[in-house]
Parts: sequence; C-alpha cells; structure tokens
Amino acid sequence: MKLSFKRAALFAAVVVLYFFIIDHTPRGTECQKSTSPDGFYIAERCLLHWHPGSDSDYVGRVYDAKSGKLLAQRTFSTTVPEILWFDDGGMSFSRGGDEAAFITFPLSVWDRLLAARPRL
Repeated sequence: MKLSFKRAALFAAVVVLYFFIIDHTPRGTECQKSTSPDGFYIAERCLLHWHPGSDSDYVGRVYDAKSGKLLAQRTFSTTVPEILWFDDGGMSFSRGGDEAAFITFPLSVWDRLLAARPRL
C-alpha cells in the first residue's frame, strides 16, 4: 500500500509542477507593441480569445528593451485594449478592464518569477 501511495503522491507532484512551473499561455494574435517613454521597456499586448460584445481575453507582456528578456506577463479581460504608460512609473494594457492589466515599476518578485518560467 505504501508503494502505491508514494506513486500517487509523485504523480500529483509532477502534475502540479507541470501546470505551475511551465508557462502554458498562448502567444496570441493581433499583437501590438509600445516602447515606454524612457525607452527601458517594451510592452506587447496580444488577443487570446475574442468575445463579441463583451470583455475579450488578452495577454500582456513587458520586455527589457535592451536585452529583449521577458520581465512580466499577465492575462486579463477588457473591452478597450490600449497600451498606456503613466508618469508615476506604471503602465496598463487596457483602458478599464480588470486589475491584472495594470503593472507598476519596479516589477514585483512574483511578476519576475512568473516571467522566468519555461514555455512549452
């Protein structure tokens, strides 16, 4: 009985790691890019799922402008997608929508950890 419990626990751990450590977010379509006013960052917003007459699903990514390294990635929903840079050190991937569309600088440790995940 112990052996089957250990196998089940190992299988569960592998499944959890697969879904939480590997980035499964699609690349998206209809991507638009914008460079921050200070030139340090490049934001990219891509459509994931179009929902006519409702909030559509998007992915927003922030890259280091010099190296091209992914620094942050968020999925969000909005009816008004637009990349906006704010003077107070933040940016948004939409005008309205949910809070996941807003990013502040410096980026959080959580944003950087999620961005560092390997892609499938």
